[in-house]
Amino acid sequence: MKHLIILTLSLVVAITAIAKPNVVLIMADDFGVGNVNAYGASKKLVRTPHLNRLADQGLKFNRANAPGSICSPTRYALLTGQYAWRAALSFGVVNLFDPMVVDTNRMTLPKYFQKMGYTTAQIGKWHLGYGNKKPTQYTEKLTPGPNDVGFDYHFGLPQNLDDNLRVWIENDAIYGLRSQKTSAYAKSFYGGQYVGFDAPQRQREEASEYLTDKAVDWIKQTHRSDPDAPFFLYFAHPATHHPIVPSEAMRGSSGCGAYGDFIQDVDLSIGRLIEALEYEGIADNTIIIFTADNGADIPGNSKTRPENTAIAAGLTPNGINQGDKHTIYEGGLRVPLIVRWDGKVTAGTISNRPVNIVDMYATLVEAVSGQLPSVADAPDSISFAPTLVGESQEPRLPMICSNVAGLHSIIDGKWKYIDSSYPNGVPLPMRNATKGQSKPALYNLDEDPSETTNLLQDHPEMVERLKITLNRYRSQATRF
Repeated sequence: MKHLIILTLSLVVAITAIAKPNVVLIMADDFGVGNVNAYGASKKLVRTPHLNRLADQGLKFNRANAPGSICSPTRYALLTGQYAWRAALSFGVVNLFDPMVVDTNRMTLPKYFQKMGYTTAQIGKWHLGYGNKKPTQYTEKLTPGPNDVGFDYHFGLPQNLDDNLRVWIENDAIYGLRSQKTSAYAKSFYGGQYVGFDAPQRQREEASEYLTDKAVDWIKQTHRSDPDAPFFLYFAHPATHHPIVPSEAMRGSSGCGAYGDFIQDVDLSIGRLIEALEYEGIADNTIIIFTADNGADIPGNSKTRPENTAIAAGLTPNGINQGDKHTIYEGGLRVPLIVRWDGKVTAGTISNRPVNIVDMYATLVEAVSGQLPSVADAPDSISFAPTLVGESQEPRLPMICSNVAGLHSIIDGKWKYIDSSYPNGVPLPMRNATKGQSKPALYNLDEDPSETTNLLQDHPEMVERLKITLNRYRSQATRF
């Protein structure tokens, strides 16, 4: 305990000596660790120079996990410091016409930033719902929404690039809505018709550039309006979630088809954000973070899908990890995580400390203030701020990860135990779809990172200990 107090005090001294840093947190969609050169992707297949430069100038985590192997649970945990299954989502994602799942009474991460004097924005994919009624009435005022949980500005898409709304949301309304009229037309990638709101329709291939323009403009306007005030930007890039629709600028530029082109759209976007920070002269005092909400999605039903075409060319979107998005395996849960903070994070360093995206809440609060949020505010978030600045840390407490059907795994150091029980109320089709993952399993991630050998029978004492810990976490409101 004395050691932790000393570390916290050293962070307080380091932080109070300078102006509070800006924070730009970039979260890509369905973006596996194997999509980045810095994590092993071949430059003959895909080029990610801006992400590589971030890794060269910052800290790369090799053991970063998402709390869920699907979109909404991870995004919920990022903003609340709480596993989604504790409150909002025992399984699955927020559907297009579901109300917002973040409790407006919570002290969220962006609210914490506001409390510390930051201007805040969320630009890009939201996927946490709008309003408080089901179905959401999109032609009405969309409140509660991002503005009610700590974001001064919001511009984004409700779910993904080709959801049936096909409009942008700005703050609490459809962007450019002209009337209440709707006129359904055409069909989306997923089969349903577009609602046809009387508003500008999103152009999928232009979305990456358009959202990046919005983010760059927000950075410039915010900084120039008050150069001494810090800001927090949560930029949620919509790639590489299907449909795979690379921009014209990137089409044909990679060595593995449209999926590789789409990866390069993400990298280009990151480069433009960094360039904006550098142009404004604030890059040196900005914490830049890149991560993803879950691993890459590898569709198994079509050899012609761009993801599979890229794999046939030699790309391994999830690296050596088994499984993909939706699954309980590391292919669905292991994500890239790179942090650059000039003068604080040692350039070109690598950490094998297990961390989780739910930890971003406590980490960023401590990094910018030297203080930790209360356990009540962020019950599952454990700061790795000392690791960022090169200090030693106690091993992380066990973390819980879940798949699309709500199956839980618990990771404690090198050990990963997959539980076999489903939460109450999981629909039978979803339960059947993940039945193969519900077999109890124990893996040694240090010796078997690809989860090929089930050690359940070899270490009964470890299985029992992890079962007890998992059930204790699930039966109480916090990690303690």
